Amino acid sequence: MRKTHMAVLTVVAIAVVSAIGAVGAYGNLASDANTPTTTTDAVAVYWDDAVITVSATDDEGVAYIYHELDNGVVRLHKVDGSPRSAAVETPLNAVGAHVNPGVGTHELTYWAQDVNGNVEAQKTVEFEIVADTVWPVTSAKAVSVRKGRTASLRYRVADPEPTKGTATVVIKIKNKKGKTVKTIKAGSKPVNESLTVKCRCTFAKGVYKYYVYATDASGNPQSKVGSAKITVK
Repeated sequence: MRKTHMAVLTVVAIAVVSAIGAVGAYGNLASDANTPTTTTDAVAVYWDDAVITVSATDDEGVAYIYHELDNGVVRLHKVDGSPRSAAVETPLNAVGAHVNPGVGTHELTYWAQDVNGNVEAQKTVEFEIVADTVWPVTSAKAVSVRKGRTASLRYRVADPEPTKGTATVVIKIKNKKGKTVKTIKAGSKPVNESLTVKCRCTFAKGVYKYYVYATDASGNPQSKVGSAKITVK
């Protein structure tokens, strides 16, 4: 009989300790009154499109990041794993894909919520998207090369502001009759700096011209096609 009483007392003691632990845990949750802190990498002006990263931090863990474009629909980004810091690129649509706000002035509202339900006060940033309608201009320098050897074709793509910094370049080499004898797809290249592309000249001896075509990252083609002579000896 005495053993039974001892067993009962032991179970009761364990239950009391467990209860105290649970109360303590909830007490910690209740004592967290600090809201998350969010920031963005937004700038005042963008060309053609804008991608703004919203970053949130919280000592207890970030649960959700919210954003709203131009007082429209509030978008919620659920943060997996409840990390102390998280980020999301905005603005997004309902399925989480990027949305181009379009040319003009815009307003992005953003805030976050932590794992304990604390919601940050909303913040707002204004930005403008400007259309890049400036056409690039290309230039080239003359070169001489022996037949069968490799020539270095030197060229430049000038693209003044607003610019995204790159352009897709195609170079065409033409003979005296204007027939294209070789096409070089140089791909995406930086603008406003000296560039070089290699070309093995296997065509007949004579004087040719190479033409530099460029389309900037906003889709604007060159307003002037730069060209220069290639003398094959």
